[in-house]
Amino acid sequence: MGDLLLLGLTYRLARSEDLDRVAAVFSTSIDDLDKKRGFIHEPTPKTPPNPQLAFWLRKDPGAFWVAEDKGRLVGYAFSFLRGSLWFLADLFVLPTYQGKGIGKSLIEGTLGSWKHHRITNRALITPAFNRSSASLYMRFGMLPRQPLYFASAPREAVDRALGSTELKSLQIEESAGLERVSSTLNEIDKRVLGFALGWHHEFFHAVQRAHCFLFKRNGRPLGYAYVRRNGRVGPIAVTSSKSFGTALEASLSLAAREDAKDLTILFAGSNKVAALASIKFGFRITYPLLYLSTLPVAEWSNYLFYSPGLM
Repeated sequence: MGDLLLLGLTYRLARSEDLDRVAAVFSTSIDDLDKKRGFIHEPTPKTPPNPQLAFWLRKDPGAFWVAEDKGRLVGYAFSFLRGSLWFLADLFVLPTYQGKGIGKSLIEGTLGSWKHHRITNRALITPAFNRSSASLYMRFGMLPRQPLYFASAPREAVDRALGSTELKSLQIEESAGLERVSSTLNEIDKRVLGFALGWHHEFFHAVQRAHCFLFKRNGRPLGYAYVRRNGRVGPIAVTSSKSFGTALEASLSLAAREDAKDLTILFAGSNKVAALASIKFGFRITYPLLYLSTLPVAEWSNYLFYSPGLM
């Protein structure tokens, strides 16, 4: 697809040599947004680029768009398709270029990349305090549906609070490789979300080297969870709402074995079990997010999210 010239800016598909500049746009934009809303933290590293960016470019290069102003990269957007759900994984524009229609054009570019596919729903996750962006997304028919919350707790405190976790006949197996469990993971996704997460699992396994645990009852797959060395837990997907709490506690117990300072989870506000567990184990909300979509996607009581860009 050739370059698209609009409003004096150039919109084109991303290339591998763009990724350093894409990472700089992200860090500059998210730090500016957080600082304006009182979320003070260490500056987001600009280098090396998040490996997620290169993975996205490799998997769906036709849906990764950038905006340039006389050779300066000033914004980017990426989306993916899961079933008939279109998901806007990332959209960031440099602060000095915001309010000029660049975000709208980038959405149109990456949404247009899927124009020959059947799309019945559109969705994304954004910071809850990102008012101008939420208004933009609503103009594309994506309405606020669900509050989400990042929450963290000291690993040692969680470990003490867990004590001896009762699995209640839940069997846990760590996957030795994606090839052996791929079909099982996708089937669980379909039952919980209505669609398979597809190459998300490849990213978690091959790039992040996350531990993937399968939950079984009487030998039958019931769900899965990802646990990382840095204390991040998720996604967790469980086909039975009655077993979600047990699976969550088991996942936290597994994460507490890692050598991380803190454990971090991302849960939906409507997920009562996850919310109560966060209180029980000493988690504190660190960052509020908002899920928007044209139609409701799923009941989030059986699912723990991983990130805004990868659900």
